[in-house]
Formats: sequence, C-alpha cells, structure tokens
Amino acid sequence: MDAKARNCLLQYREALERDIRTSYIMDHMISDGGLTVLEEEKVKIEPTQQQRAAMLIKIILKKDNYSYISFYNALLHEGYRELAALLHGGVPVVSSSTGKDSAGGITSYVRTVLCEGGVPQRPVVFVTRKKLVNAIQQKLFKLNGDPGWVTVYGMAGCGKSVLAAEAVRDHTLLEDCFPGGVHWVSVGKQDKSGLLMKLQNLCTRLSQDDSFSQRLPLNIEEAKDRLRILMLRKHPRSLLILDDVWDPWVLKAFDNQCQILLTTRDKSVTDSVMGSKYVVPVESGLGKEKGLEILSLFVNMKKADLPEEAHSIIRECKVVECRHWGIFADLLHKWNQPEENTCVLRLQNICDC
Repeated sequence: MDAKARNCLLQYREALERDIRTSYIMDHMISDGGLTVLEEEKVKIEPTQQQRAAMLIKIILKKDNYSYISFYNALLHEGYRELAALLHGGVPVVSSSTGKDSAGGITSYVRTVLCEGGVPQRPVVFVTRKKLVNAIQQKLFKLNGDPGWVTVYGMAGCGKSVLAAEAVRDHTLLEDCFPGGVHWVSVGKQDKSGLLMKLQNLCTRLSQDDSFSQRLPLNIEEAKDRLRILMLRKHPRSLLILDDVWDPWVLKAFDNQCQILLTTRDKSVTDSVMGSKYVVPVESGLGKEKGLEILSLFVNMKKADLPEEAHSIIRECKVVECRHWGIFADLLHKWNQPEENTCVLRLQNICDC
C-alpha cells in the first residue's frame, strides 16, 4: 500500500473504528475482491462492533492499494460520506502502464479502475462469450469520445449485465476511450424518489473533493444539472454504465452529453434521448455447447465427463437461461436418486417459465 494511503488510514483510524459497522462494508469489499472470506471471519469473531472495526482496519493496513480503494468505495456505498471524504486524499493513483495481475491476465490498472467505478466482478461460474463482448467493445470504440448510447438488450436472465461488465474489462478500451474511468449504476425499476436517490448517490461518488462538497440535490432536475457539471468538469472522457433500465423516462435524467453503456430488456428505451445510438442484441439462450460448459463448471466436472443426464437437461430446456444454472446443477446431482421423476417435473416447470 502507498505510504500516503497508509498514513491516511492511520490518521483517521480512531474515527473509522468508532463509527463504522463492518458487516455491509465487508460485503462490498468481498464482492469486488478487496477482502477474502477468511479475513471476514477474523473480523466477525471479535466481540464488539468497535473491535471488529479495529480488526478490519488492521487487515486493510497489511494489504495493497486495491484494498484501500475497495474500502473507500464501500464507505461511499454505505453512506459514510464524511469518513470517505477523510480517506479521499489517500486514494492511490494507479498508472495505466501497470503490469498484469495474476487474476485472469487483467492488469492492475483495469482492476483498480473497475473497482473505483463499482463495476461487478466476474461471477464465480463464468464462461466467455467473446463474440458478444467484442460486439459491445466495437460499439464503444465507435463513440470515439462523442456523446452517445450503446444499448445491450435481451430477455431477463440472458447475461446482459455480465457482458457489459466484461466489455469494459479491457486495458486498451479504458486507456484509449475512457481514461476518465467508468461509473456503474444499478438502476432497476424505479419511481421518482428511487431515481432521485440513485442520482444523489452517483453525484456523491463523483464529487469527492472540497470544490464540489455541496448539499445533495433536492429534485431530479437539480440532480441532472449537478451530474452534467460533474461529468463535464471532473470526469470528461468517462463512461457511465446504467444497468437494468426499465423505463424511457429514467434515461432523461442521464441525457447530459455523456458516453453511456446501458443494459435493458427493451431496446426502445433510448428512442427519446439525444446522441449517437448503437445496439447489441443478446439472445435468451446460450445453446447446447455453452450450456454444457457452464453446467460442467457448476458441478466441477470436465465437459467430456458429464453424464447423459446433463445432455437431457439441456435438451429438455432447449433454451438455457443464465438464471437457471444453480437449479440445473442441483437437478443433475439428484438425477439418479429415487426422486428422479420429481426432478423431471421440476425441470419441465422451469423450462415452461
């Protein structure tokens, strides 16, 4: 860990230990790889909340810049804005020339940029879909620094969010097209108050210095204006990723001359916004070979060693959706047990959904 980051943690250690609740912060850090499950257990066994916080800080002090950034982002996500502001001055600057990581050949630069932007990690069971990832990247390159929209659309459970995250897990793309970073927002189905909260949180994440330390915007129009200024002055040439957009009216709040990648079930959500528009359709099924590959990962077997029952599962379902994999693996484990008929019925019910 950089000396500046370490000194920041030491300087504000007492305030952090006094005020933070560790459970949700550790959830965030584990999800983006800044903390391990074993380290979480070491924290949990401490008897009091303050001792748990002290143990977490002690663990982070022994780790790297990435863990510092992960902790900083977790504070922001959990509403500890004042504490995050204390640590902001120590956030390490990561050079884009940093070498490769041990994790999947991804550079430390990419890993840090995505962590800072809140981009989800790869799922535990992950199978590449290079053709679709390349299609998304090509559309992002076409933006060429100009405002515009890249829409990844398809049915629920087809893997749109995983594909969007994978597309920006690329050193050249980030360095050449989005040197200002990426910023992930999980949108979902929202009413106006929910959208305002999403915008307030985004503005807070983007404005971590004194010149922009203002009160939170009070309405959507004010939040839209604040976001426009922040993106123009502080985060030019950055990418905003809006995940799981349901309604066209939501996008009007983000129609600020930005570069935006979004996932949605409905490609028409961008009909009323301005700028260049590109679309990438995602089919609802993965096909037999990809289906067998993912199922083999779930049950920890080589694809060639899968029993005939695995082929039966894929064949029965015809179209294999990502949201069903855990259920399929469970069915495969139980297939040759006495409740086989029940498994078949359950499988048919899943495939009819």
